[in-house]
Parts: sequence; structure tokens; C-alpha cells
Amino acid sequence: MDSNGIIRVLLVCEREQDLLSCRQLLERRNCQCHIAKSGQEIAELLKIWQFDVVLNTQRISGGNVQRLGTLLFGSHASVFYSLRVDEGYWWLPVLTVGKECFGTPAIRPREFIHILIQLLLQIKTNVTAELVLRQSL
Repeated sequence: MDSNGIIRVLLVCEREQDLLSCRQLLERRNCQCHIAKSGQEIAELLKIWQFDVVLNTQRISGGNVQRLGTLLFGSHASVFYSLRVDEGYWWLPVLTVGKECFGTPAIRPREFIHILIQLLLQIKTNVTAELVLRQSL
């Protein structure tokens, strides 16, 4: 989250409609969403912005989900990779606030919405606490 209180989200997808409902939910919560359709676009956006949340619904050409996790490891980003199933996507946590979490169970679509909302609240709470701490020093 930047100093203006904006949570930045990177949506990695071939087709924007794949993440349309997530994007609408995020934008209603004042998140700024950026879309990347290739590994090159991801790299370009990562040079410009720091992302709080990354949602990936596609394989990254020239690499895999671990490569994206490696690029963001140690940052404050939370990264989720999707696994396509009949009724939508199951989400696999890759990083939680910059820490690797491979092996964490997959999250069903309905559960994921709740987890995403909680994550946004946590990001806002953490940044607010940091700002209060800085002002008191």
C-alpha cells in the first residue's frame, strides 16, 4: 500500500474476463489494478510499481509460478496462482506478505473471496500502524 492508501494489485491473465469479478471486488475496495498478459509485461510493471497482491491465472511464458514468486520473495506482496477446475478457479497461495507458502492447501472460489477481503483489511491495518509509529517517532 502506498502513502496515499492505495493497494496495488497485479492481475496476470490471458483474458481480462478471467479475473473480472475479482477486479470488480478489488476496485470497489479502492484497489488499483494492473493487468499483465505476458512475462515481459509483468517485468515492466514490477519495475514501476510495488504490488501488494498478485493474482495469476496463467502460466508465465519462459517460466512458472515459482519464477513469479522468486521475483516477489521478500517484498510485502501476497501471490496467488490459480488452478482451473470445472466451476472456476481454485487458488494456490505462493507468497503471503513476501514469505513463501508452497504446500498450503488450495482455496475454493467462495473461500478465496473472503480470504482476499481479509488480506486487504490486513494490508490496510499494517500500513496504518506503520504510519502511526513513524509519526510518533
